[in-house]
Amino acid sequence: MRNTYLIFTLLIGFCFTSVGQNLNSYKYVSVPEKFDFLKESNQYQMNELTKFLFEKYGFTVVMENGLKPLDLSLKSCNVLQTAVLEDSGFFETRLQVVLRNCENQEVFISKVGSSREKDYKVAYQQALRDAFSSFEAVNYSYDHNSVTEESIGARKQEEKESEKPVQENTEPKPEVILTAIPQVSKEASTIEKSVPDNKNEKVYVSGNVEFYILNTDFGYQLFQSQMEEPFAKLIKTGSANHFIYSTIQGQGIAYFDKDGNLNVEILNPQINSTSIKIYEFKN
Repeated sequence: MRNTYLIFTLLIGFCFTSVGQNLNSYKYVSVPEKFDFLKESNQYQMNELTKFLFEKYGFTVVMENGLKPLDLSLKSCNVLQTAVLEDSGFFETRLQVVLRNCENQEVFISKVGSSREKDYKVAYQQALRDAFSSFEAVNYSYDHNSVTEESIGARKQEEKESEKPVQENTEPKPEVILTAIPQVSKEASTIEKSVPDNKNEKVYVSGNVEFYILNTDFGYQLFQSQMEEPFAKLIKTGSANHFIYSTIQGQGIAYFDKDGNLNVEILNPQINSTSIKIYEFKN
């Protein structure tokens, strides 16, 4: 009996290790604006919560209809598509998270998360968090050197796409905001000391509301005072003092000026224009 238990435990560990290595081959996870089982975009804040939970477990998230990072095109296979499936009963809400690659193959399937709460918002969010607990055993960390059958196929597909002749397009390219990040001058490169080291030392004010910034591996997270979850990310770029500003609503660019203030230029894709928001450095 003891040997049987040991073999069973080793098999489970091997399965999780295989899944983790497989997920580690993908750099991005794409989250849709609306799940199929819901009627509205981000209903019950489910899509926003999904993005937050992925980031909690170390994933880099892009929104399906948002601007893409500089190294990710719409046809790239270095991204997993997210689906949340519902199989609820009369007394229990049940959700499951599925990740698929560019060939629509299932790369990861979570456990079925459940909740018996009556309130829809509470039940859905509770079931989703329960399903995401499957990622604790995965211990995801992107490995650009990893090679799997899926990534080999993805590279071949992208190579074929790159070999196709380029057709001339006289129409203006609409998506230029992220490639227009200004170059850092010598003066700007000397103000890295104005970038905050941790949320306890750097406080910012916009209007009558205070904000703070938390240092992370990918850059920074922006929090509103008294809130436990971030509402925006500042993702590092090739420029030392410039970042990609990313929220559930959209993206833009951000930088710290010589006074330590955080300047954010946000893109509005509907009218193809930008707006500027300044978070003034307080202490």
